Amino acid sequence: METAIEKLVAICFLVIGLSHIFQPRAWVKFFIMLREKGEVGSILNGLLHFPLGVLIVSFHNVWHGIPLVVTIMGWGLLIKSLLYLTYPKHGMRVLSQVSLERSWGFVVAGVMAVGLSGLIAFSLLSR
Repeated sequence: METAIEKLVAICFLVIGLSHIFQPRAWVKFFIMLREKGEVGSILNGLLHFPLGVLIVSFHNVWHGIPLVVTIMGWGLLIKSLLYLTYPKHGMRVLSQVSLERSWGFVVAGVMAVGLSGLIAFSLLSR
C-alpha cells in the first residue's frame, strides 16, 4: 500500500507543481477568489488539502529513507487542513498575503513540488 501512496503523491505533486510553474497568475486569482469568500474560502482551502493528507497519514506510516518525505508531507497537509477548517481566521491571514505581484511564489512552490515528485519517483525506481 505504501508504494501505491508514493506513486499517487509523486503524480499529484508533479501535476500541481507544473501547474504552479506554468500558471502562477491563475493560482493567485484562485486563492484571491477563495479569500473573497471570507471564512468559507478558508474552509474550502482546508477541504482541498484534506483528502491527500488524510490518505497519506492513513496508509503511509514510513519513518525512514526517502519515503519519510511522503509521510511528513501527509502530516503537513493534514495539519494545514486542520488549521484552515478549525481556525478559519488563520487561513484568512495566510490568504491575505496572496497577490498578483507575488505570483512568483507559486513558481517557487511549483519547482519544489516537482523536485519532491522527482525525489519520490527516484526512490520508487531505485527499489
